[in-house]
Amino acid sequence: MLEINNLQYKIGTFSLGPLSLSFKRGEYVALTGPSGCGKSLLLELICGMRRPANGEIIIDGKEIKGRKTKDLPVSMLFQDYALFPNMTVLKNISFPLEVCSRKRDVIHESVVKIAKEFSIEGLLNRYPNSLSGGEKQRVALARAIIRDPLILLLDEPLSALDSDLREEAIEVLIKIKSRDITIIHVTHDRNEIVRLADREVSLRGSSSHNSEI
Repeated sequence: MLEINNLQYKIGTFSLGPLSLSFKRGEYVALTGPSGCGKSLLLELICGMRRPANGEIIIDGKEIKGRKTKDLPVSMLFQDYALFPNMTVLKNISFPLEVCSRKRDVIHESVVKIAKEFSIEGLLNRYPNSLSGGEKQRVALARAIIRDPLILLLDEPLSALDSDLREEAIEVLIKIKSRDITIIHVTHDRNEIVRLADREVSLRGSSSHNSEI
């Protein structure tokens, strides 16, 4: 599903790689490692936000080099959720489909369906600044998977939630796990790793270590 071969990237004095990793379809992988080792940077490379200096990233048999970010079958959930403050929840969720020029009736049907799945149908006309942390997270997750990506990248998605909301969010992620999406989840939390991950990959700047959960 996802192959990373001899990947290298340098920013300032920091160098990532050479790094080689592989991920299976439908696998939930916890990406761990010390702060500053390049975990978030790796996610940004996979989703096309950054271009590697060397090496290749292959998704479903196709190299991503030269392809537009919006055309990649990858969605990313940022740590702060990155919801558009001037858009309603409905517009936030529908945005990825609008970028891909989907038909209006298809977009509406998809938003209604996923809003029901995430129990946020009552929030569609509200704006992000009126939502709780747990509500923002569910809206961001709905937006991330509405176009059925092959790969979902999660950058510490639960770190801003209190213990009760975190438990609720874990249940939502377990539900997403059943969708046969390859998920890479950056986390430092052992409970999240044990509850969610099939495998743990520990990043150490220029190398990585794999372990089964």
